[in-house]
Amino acid sequence: MLNKKKIGKWMIIAVAALAAVWISVHLVMSGHTDSDLQITFVKPMNFDITVNTIGTLDAERSHVVSSTIKGDKGKIVYIIDEGTFVKNGEVLIKFDSAHFEAEMLRLDGEMRSREATVEARKQLLEWEKSQAEGAINTAEFDVKDAKQEYNRYVSYIGDMEELGRKGLHYPNEIFQAKKKAEQLFAKQQRHETLFEQIKKESVFKIAAAMAELSKAKNEIETTKIALDDIREELKKAVVHAPFPGIVVHYETHRDNQKRKPRVGDSVWQNQPLLYLPDISSMIVKTLVREVDLHKITKGQKASIQVDAYPKMIFTGQVTSIGVLASDGGEAGKGEKYFQVVVAIHGDNPNLRPGMTSRVILHTDAARNVLSVPVQAVFSEGANKYCYVGKGQSIKKVKVEIGRQNEDYAEIVVGLKNGDMVSLTKPAADEVKQ
Repeated sequence: MLNKKKIGKWMIIAVAALAAVWISVHLVMSGHTDSDLQITFVKPMNFDITVNTIGTLDAERSHVVSSTIKGDKGKIVYIIDEGTFVKNGEVLIKFDSAHFEAEMLRLDGEMRSREATVEARKQLLEWEKSQAEGAINTAEFDVKDAKQEYNRYVSYIGDMEELGRKGLHYPNEIFQAKKKAEQLFAKQQRHETLFEQIKKESVFKIAAAMAELSKAKNEIETTKIALDDIREELKKAVVHAPFPGIVVHYETHRDNQKRKPRVGDSVWQNQPLLYLPDISSMIVKTLVREVDLHKITKGQKASIQVDAYPKMIFTGQVTSIGVLASDGGEAGKGEKYFQVVVAIHGDNPNLRPGMTSRVILHTDAARNVLSVPVQAVFSEGANKYCYVGKGQSIKKVKVEIGRQNEDYAEIVVGLKNGDMVSLTKPAADEVKQ
């Protein structure tokens, strides 16, 4: 425990120090009232450099649910309640499937009929091939037989004429043989013509049978495509959630009014019905002034306060910085803004898309740096000045400032620790140049 003498000694030193400060301030302030001049001291400080802005909550991922059924065949028979939290794969909407089921039954029957027709056409083709083969073989045999018979008579006539040259004349036999040969030649020509005709007819009949078979097969393919299509449409009659989220009914114009979908509505393909934001991963979309953009980098930490829950502070980080400027709308007052996206850490089921949020972007931190309140820094063109108390006078001192926030500015050049500076601009005749 300190003795009374030591305590007294330290008290005297403290009083003397306070007196020195009071005298210094009094000398500088002589001739000024409190309302004329306010002072502070240059000293090492810690402060954060931030960019404050206002944004809107949104889901990092979302999905607009619409009917994918072709045309206006989608008639709602079930729709999940708005505000429901759904899991991945949970049923959101059911459309009337009666039309598709009936059409599928009809096409199934048509497919069986088409398949039977194909089998019949295959059998007909094989029969035509068999008939053609038999007819061609018969005609070809008849041609060969006629040629052989004709050639025998031609040879016989030649032999008889050879005997005539040797003195043995048989004119009557030769005459009869030539007459018979002419008949056989005509017969041969008829068989050859018939043979060519049968071949052509066979080719035509086989081609016709093949065409009928091809047509039947094409009809099967057409029916199969229609059946596959109707099966796909039937699958579309039930809509599942692509990921977890909260259900929001989509308002559209219907029956001369803007309303949400309900059971009994017939909807068109691609008509929006539900909005499904995944609120397990939320972001803030905000605008940052062009003059502050150089302070923002991806990965910077952020603090978020939502107006709906003012006592809750959320943390996050910058994930995206816009590449194109916007005018900021009517509130922009001619300034340029860039969109910045902040991802909120964690999962909070209370957050909803569209909520207003206040964002603090932590861009830098000044630690143990000589600083003054920003009110103590005055500008003249591109130069910065502080008004420093020197004895009984006030001196205008040019300074160079470094980092700053809305409250404090770092003094890089011009002042030293303990300097007394004015928070208000003194009259010109009171300043020593």
